[in-house]
Amino acid sequence: MAADGSTSQASAVTGAGAEALTARRRRETGWPNQRTLLLYLLGGLLVAAVPVVVSRLVDQPDPVTYTIDIPPGTADRLAAGEDVEIFPADLNFKLRDVLIIVNRDSVAHDIGPYEVVPGERFERTFGDVAVISGYCSLHPSGSIRISINDG
Repeated sequence: MAADGSTSQASAVTGAGAEALTARRRRETGWPNQRTLLLYLLGGLLVAAVPVVVSRLVDQPDPVTYTIDIPPGTADRLAAGEDVEIFPADLNFKLRDVLIIVNRDSVAHDIGPYEVVPGERFERTFGDVAVISGYCSLHPSGSIRISINDG
């Protein structure tokens, strides 16, 4: 018995009873339970993520579509040593821009990592910031650099 005449419950409670007593004490002292902490965490993530997502959607300029047309006879003109300038060796795009390559020539052409076979229409929407360098069968230097920027 305690000095004030009450009995001490803490020393007599064990196992599941102790857990219930601890949970009751947390409620009485204002300690949040695990579910409440999880809700606070999820709420904080939402508060942080929503402005980022909205700014990416709202502040984005409209995508631009770039079309490269490879006319018939291009490979023959290149083989004859002619300087065929269909597009620059450095291409710059922004996120969501679209590149369309239409090959009306009789042979396949490589433009960086993309091979476009005769009669094919190739389309690519750029979704990641990157710099792509590679071989280009349409340039005298044999190379191309494609840059995709954030905006």
